[in-house]
Amino acid sequence: MAARGSILKAEISKKIIDTFPNSFLYNDGKEIRINGMEDGVPIQIKVVLTAAKVAVEGGDDTVLPGEKTVATADVKPAGTNEKIPQEPTAEEKERLTTLLNKLGL
Repeated sequence: MAARGSILKAEISKKIIDTFPNSFLYNDGKEIRINGMEDGVPIQIKVVLTAAKVAVEGGDDTVLPGEKTVATADVKPAGTNEKIPQEPTAEEKERLTTLLNKLGL
């Protein structure tokens, strides 16, 4: 007997792989890996499909049991991340100098 939802998961997996170039099945077909780039850095997204134990209706979602509303996350679109400074700060340079002196280097 096939696992619950296995046919639907296979259909969805095929659609995801057909949608994203350079995507593939991994870990004996349990994961979908999607390769891409974000801010010039290679990124790989792992997707795992699981059949829900209990079916719910859209709009019934809550973050925690007993909550009335869904918390929203502050998500920025790809490419809008702030750039990480490449040079150490004055404080970092000072701490590094202190560490090197303590190590006798």
